[in-house]
Amino acid sequence: MNAVLRHLRLELAGFDRRRLAVAYSGGLDSTVLLHAAVRVAPPVKAVHINHGLHPDADRWQAHCEAACKSNGIELLSQRVEVAPGNVEAQARRARYQAFDALLGAGDLLLLAHHQHDQAETVLMRLAQGRGARAMPRTRHLAGGAVLLRPFLGLPKHALRAAAKELGVDWLEDPSNANTAFDRNFLRREVLPRLKERWPSADAALAHAGEARADAEALLRHLLNREALPLEDLPPELRSLALRAWLARFDEQGVSERALAEFAAQFDAPPDAQPELRLRHGSLRRWRGAAHYVLPPPALAACYELQPPGVLRLPHGELVVEKAASGGFCAKGALTIRFRRGGERVRTAQGSRSLKKAMQDVNLPPWLRSSYPLLYSGDALVAVPGIADAARDEPKTESRWRAIWNWREKFG
Repeated sequence: MNAVLRHLRLELAGFDRRRLAVAYSGGLDSTVLLHAAVRVAPPVKAVHINHGLHPDADRWQAHCEAACKSNGIELLSQRVEVAPGNVEAQARRARYQAFDALLGAGDLLLLAHHQHDQAETVLMRLAQGRGARAMPRTRHLAGGAVLLRPFLGLPKHALRAAAKELGVDWLEDPSNANTAFDRNFLRREVLPRLKERWPSADAALAHAGEARADAEALLRHLLNREALPLEDLPPELRSLALRAWLARFDEQGVSERALAEFAAQFDAPPDAQPELRLRHGSLRRWRGAAHYVLPPPALAACYELQPPGVLRLPHGELVVEKAASGGFCAKGALTIRFRRGGERVRTAQGSRSLKKAMQDVNLPPWLRSSYPLLYSGDALVAVPGIADAARDEPKTESRWRAIWNWREKFG
C-alpha cells in the first residue's frame, strides 16, 4: 500500500488537490484509488455513475453509498440512460456527460485505469485500425473539470496487493466475463496468451502507446494551425501529421486507411478536391493544405433587409450602411440570397463571373455557397468585401456599402 500511496503523491504533484473527486464504481481498482486518495489528499468526494445496464446496478450503487457513509466520504451519484448501439461506446459517452453534470471548473477527477487497462486499450485500437494511441494521462472535460489517471504506471497486481492490505470489500461485475465485449475478449483471451510467451507484454504495450501519445502531443504543438500544409511534408509523414492535427478538433478514431487515402490525394492534380467525412466535420484539400470543415449552416433561400440595417444570420452578421464614396445603389429593400451557380456581377471593370471573383479573394470553395449576395430586385448589386455593381444612377441616389462578418467559417 505504501508504494501505491507514494505513486499517487507523485502523480498529484502540481495539481490543485482542494477539490478532489474519485470515479468510484465499487470495483477493486476504484476502491483502492478512493482509499489512497483519502489518505493522500483529504477531503475527497466519490462520484458513482449508475448505467442501469445490469440487474444488480442499483445494488452496486447501494454498496458504494454504504461504503462512503461508513468512511465519512461524500458521494455524488447519477443514473444515466445509455443510448442504443455499441454498448461500450455509448456507456462511456453517457458517463462523461454525467461527469460534466456533477463536476465543474476547478474539480480534479481521478480515474483508476492502470497499466493493464492501458495495454488493452492500445491493443484494441491497433486491432480496430485506429493506431497505437494510449489513453491520455489527463483530459479537460467540457464542464471545466480536469480528469487524471494516476495509476497508468502501476500494474494490476500492485492494486490487488493494496486491496488485500486494506482489507476492503469490492464488487465483481459479472459482465466482465462476457467476451462478446471487445475489451473483455482481449483481457481474457488475448493478453493472457501474449503474457505466457512475453511476460512483460502488457507493460510493453502500455509504454508503446504512451510513446505514441507523447509523439502526437508534440506534433499537435508543432501543428497548431488552422490549415495543415501537407504538400510541404514527405508523403510517409502525412497520415501521422493529419491524425495529430485532427485531435485539436476532437476528431478521433479515424482509421489509418482513410487518412492514408486522403493524404495520397495530395499528389493528384491541383483542381482535385478530395473530401474525407469525419464524425463532426470533414477534411478538404485546397491550395496544397488540408482544411477542417464543419457542416454548413441551415439557411433560408432568401432574407430581406431595409438599408441601413443589420441582418443576423446563423453563421454571421451582415451590415449595410451609407457609403461615403463608392459602394452600390439600391432602391427599397434588399434581398439576400446565396449562390446557385452561373451568377455574374457588373463592376467598373466590366462583367465578371461570381465564381472568378470569389477565387480572386481566395475564398475557399466550401464557404462560397453560404456567402451572402445582395440583390436589388433581380439585379446582383453587391457581394460584401468582394464586388459592388457599377450602375448609372442619379447623383442623388443613396449609395451603400455592405460588410460581412463571419461568426463561424465552418472551416
